[in-house]
Amino acid sequence: MTICLRKLSVVTWVIVWAAITDASATTVIPPTFEEMADRAELVFVGKAVASRAEWRTVGSDRVIFTLVEFETQEVLKGNAGKSVTLQFLGGTIGDMTLEVAGVPRFKAGDRVILFVEKNGVQFCPLVGVFHGKFGLRKDEKTGHDIIVMHDGKLLRDLAEIGAGEGVEFGPKRGKPAIAADREPMSVDDFKTKVREYLKKRAVQK
Repeated sequence: MTICLRKLSVVTWVIVWAAITDASATTVIPPTFEEMADRAELVFVGKAVASRAEWRTVGSDRVIFTLVEFETQEVLKGNAGKSVTLQFLGGTIGDMTLEVAGVPRFKAGDRVILFVEKNGVQFCPLVGVFHGKFGLRKDEKTGHDIIVMHDGKLLRDLAEIGAGEGVEFGPKRGKPAIAADREPMSVDDFKTKVREYLKKRAVQK
């Protein structure tokens, strides 16, 4: 994955940051819904409320991390307080910007469901990097909240998770057969699917 540190309007540096092994490739193999739910230490519904960037020293390099605070609205897996702060490599401080391809960005007011793992340990604390972010938006037809995947497509079936760009680099998977006129999945249905799967896994253990 390319990490670019630049001084705005002046010069651009390209850094290969070997200290972050997870950032070694530009292509992320998309996890399936089941893999995502299994790997996540925390799954929650929330709203981005604030963010701040700070310099940190990693190895011999000084890099920028952005800390994004989310208001916790519902926890589907794991434990969380009234707010959750996640740490993402990249951001802007003054006239310096560190850009990391694939790392999600958030603005205040964004409503999301996030699958979180290794917060504060890896360069992006989401399962499958951008794959672990699901946006929420109101469906104009039904008035219900629906799920938007990282690529802007509406989620209609769980089989679509793990079937996007990069799947060719992972284990062979069948292409999901989903009717083109199928309605988008509601947030309530998605949350139910998460809970049902986690309950099933708990019984299996």
